[in-house]
Amino acid sequence: MIGMRFAWLLVSVAALTACTSPPEPPLDSPGPKLDPQAIAYDNLDFTLSRKPVFDSTCETLPSNLQSLLGSVKKPATGMGGTCNADMEWGTLTIGLLGPGAGRKSNARHFVDVWNGDRGTAHYFQRSILLDRYYATTAISGEVNESCTVTVDTGSELPFEVRAAMDFDESMALTKQDVDQPIDRALREFCPAARSAAEKLLPLIDENGGSRAR
Repeated sequence: MIGMRFAWLLVSVAALTACTSPPEPPLDSPGPKLDPQAIAYDNLDFTLSRKPVFDSTCETLPSNLQSLLGSVKKPATGMGGTCNADMEWGTLTIGLLGPGAGRKSNARHFVDVWNGDRGTAHYFQRSILLDRYYATTAISGEVNESCTVTVDTGSELPFEVRAAMDFDESMALTKQDVDQPIDRALREFCPAARSAAEKLLPLIDENGGSRAR
């Protein structure tokens, strides 16, 4: 069923983007609102000129991050260079999406994400976040254990929030060879990732957006 949804999205997108220009506003400051119809187009004009919205560490996120996210303890920067927050239900990971393996440049990387070319997601959806950002939502992992929201901020390094189930639970499902239902990830983890992105972006990217100068 999910595969059929994904295939339908790609067919619909291909039909709409073959000969038409997407309904995008000009670059402006603050970032302008985006037309919801833009999610149907492959050929968006993703800009790369803005600086990353943060340095992928907890230290450059708001000082009240723990209360903002509702984490069980103070978030900490991990060895992988992301900010990790322990939640009652699992983990939130906040970071910047870098280039894929073997890629020589970060340039246009969000285009790959937007077109569903990133890994083996079991669910994929495009959306507009906070009226001003192009975003994608993808469920992935060996047992569908995580949901990732990737946001185009007009930088070579998109902003990303990943919500994942408790590690022990995911390991138990792996040993049992049982996948978490997609519907559970959609209900519990995707909203958590999206909510974190919506709370943080106005604070770390004031007046920003995918079409911000």
